[in-house]
Amino acid sequence: RSQARPRRLPPHQPQSLSPTATPMPLLLSSLLLGLMAAAEPRSAKEWASRTVYQLLTDRFASDGADRCGDNLSVYCGGTFKGIKDRLDYIQGMGFDAIWISPVVANYGDGYHGYWATDLTSVNPNFGTVDDLRSMVDAAHSKGIWVMLDMVVNHMGGTIGDIGGFKPFNDNSHYHGCDSCPSDCNIHDFTSDNEVEQCRLAGLPDLNQENEFVANELIEVYTKWINNSNIDGIRMDTVPEVSPSYWKKFKEGLGDIFIIGEVFNGDSNYCNSHGSNLDSVLSYPMFYTIRDVFQSQQDMTKIWQRLSEYENVFGSKTSVLGTFVDNHDNPRFMSQQGDSKLFLGAILLSLTLDGLPIMYYGSEQYFKGGGDPQCREKLWTSNYNTQSEGYLYVQTVNTARKHLSIWESPVENQYADSNFASFNRGKMLVGLTNVGSNGGNVKRTVTSHPFNVGDTVCNIFYPEKDCVTVSDQGFMFDMNGGESKVFVPQSVAKKLSHQLLHKKLFQQ
Repeated sequence: RSQARPRRLPPHQPQSLSPTATPMPLLLSSLLLGLMAAAEPRSAKEWASRTVYQLLTDRFASDGADRCGDNLSVYCGGTFKGIKDRLDYIQGMGFDAIWISPVVANYGDGYHGYWATDLTSVNPNFGTVDDLRSMVDAAHSKGIWVMLDMVVNHMGGTIGDIGGFKPFNDNSHYHGCDSCPSDCNIHDFTSDNEVEQCRLAGLPDLNQENEFVANELIEVYTKWINNSNIDGIRMDTVPEVSPSYWKKFKEGLGDIFIIGEVFNGDSNYCNSHGSNLDSVLSYPMFYTIRDVFQSQQDMTKIWQRLSEYENVFGSKTSVLGTFVDNHDNPRFMSQQGDSKLFLGAILLSLTLDGLPIMYYGSEQYFKGGGDPQCREKLWTSNYNTQSEGYLYVQTVNTARKHLSIWESPVENQYADSNFASFNRGKMLVGLTNVGSNGGNVKRTVTSHPFNVGDTVCNIFYPEKDCVTVSDQGFMFDMNGGESKVFVPQSVAKKLSHQLLHKKLFQQ
């Protein structure tokens, strides 16, 4: 599984959109007369200090009535204003960046944003460009950066719909089918030529070799950057576009951070296709995390993968997007319902080398299966800030920030079949994959960041779970599948005062 190159399909095959159902686009150009100064570009090094909360605009927060009921294949009512009004919920977990889904006008039921019809207009289902900018400005006022999802590979609908698209409404703007299978779609995902030239599940494939297309994509997305004042970009379907164009595109957009989607479990493949971008999503580690925690496979796989990363990606490892769930895969808990295993996976993703990305709803233990079931409405949770998952993530993120662990390498790695530990600076992490019914796990590690005689405490129970370090090594004693994070006692006391909740600390 971990080496497979999966066939990436759109959420559902688009249906024809009648003229009466076509929403009136809200023109981006209407904002050009009143631009505010754009934020300074954020570098990859700066992004390495962030933790990212990924959300789908249509599913995160509505500022009105629910529009979809149980049908998750249509628009449900989430808006930019809804995000703005719930920024405290995100900030309360300790996240200081959000990744939002594409914002341009979309085809049919393209609530997800990946079926563009007009790259110059905002999706009116989400609000106006002013609403978008207002949300971004509100996020910035809280110290939250905004990453915008973009698509350069394709448009929505089918090739027969392009006459009404903007700005690409001519056949010359799209790849033809001469070098493709009879249906013009990608079938062989091991063929770079086919992947780059042919259609992804019937979606019109933009021809970046066309000078107008190549330059217009840069121009239109530069306008979006300037108008919305975003801090970074998540780029969709990277292997489906020629690497040479990514170089041109990146140079055209300037210094803004771009992390690309290379949906593949092979590290060398991900590195080669993302070489002209700042980073890629950490899909190889995603598969490893799923193997180790969801399927409870040997935990030595974690360090095997990280060693591979250091050889393949080098310094770029620090900004690879580490995640457990996202909008393209069944949620972890849809296939493994043990919350202790899930929390272990989340803890690893938040503390391992890389840019942590957590998918919305993980904090509420959402269990949605394959798309669109993994794209639930968050408002069904009532934005519970006292749930176990919310408080757990809040605690880890608070410790992560307090110790600035991104400034320290992963050191003193140890692992066996059911236990793994490592430290980053003065944070020592212990993980197990035995699950809730796995009983007691004890391990002594001889390499750690503390001195003999130091008192260190578990951040989840900073008053009850403290250990004095001996010259015999450091003993991890874990029950019921729990994971532990030890920090100096002085730090643990500061964290317990900084956190407003006490629920986890009293268990």
